Amino acid sequence: SVGDAALMRAVGFAARELKLVVEPGGAAALAAILSGAYDARAQTVAIVLSGGNIDLDVLERCLKGE
Repeated sequence: SVGDAALMRAVGFAARELKLVVEPGGAAALAAILSGAYDARAQTVAIVLSGGNIDLDVLERCLKGE
């Protein structure tokens, strides 16, 4: 599992790097990979990013890294 901070970082990463708006729950798999909670090295991994139901204030905090 990943915490709220990892979810927020994943949402920010998805917006900045992938040009996708996803809600924190929909970015859980990405958060696990980015945080190291799931070791994806030397593996081919597919993840699903879903949901755009995110409050604009939350999205702004994710983009600022708060």
